Amino acid sequence: MFSLFKAPEARTATIIAGSHDIEFTVEPGMTLLNAALASGIDWPHKCKVGSCGTCRCQVVSGAIKPYMDFSYVLTPGQLNNGYALACQSELKSDITVRVKLRHKERQNEQS
Repeated sequence: MFSLFKAPEARTATIIAGSHDIEFTVEPGMTLLNAALASGIDWPHKCKVGSCGTCRCQVVSGAIKPYMDFSYVLTPGQLNNGYALACQSELKSDITVRVKLRHKERQNEQS
């Protein structure tokens, strides 16, 4: 028998990072930030609840499902330029983002 509902699937997130991109998997129900941290990526963050704005990133392509309205943390200019809070975002599709990582990021050999 078949199901009318498609099971959620893992998505791929790509960070544009200088000379190489970093790819990691985001499992269904997981935030972009938590998936990055679980993959060993030193993504900047402080609160993990959407109040500090430290985990902001610019969505270059793809779609997110925000848990909340980002307008009380991000400026109108940031919102107009596609910024989102990684701690409050699930992925609706594969995604490419720009973020300033805190330290030299882990080299991902999935190229």
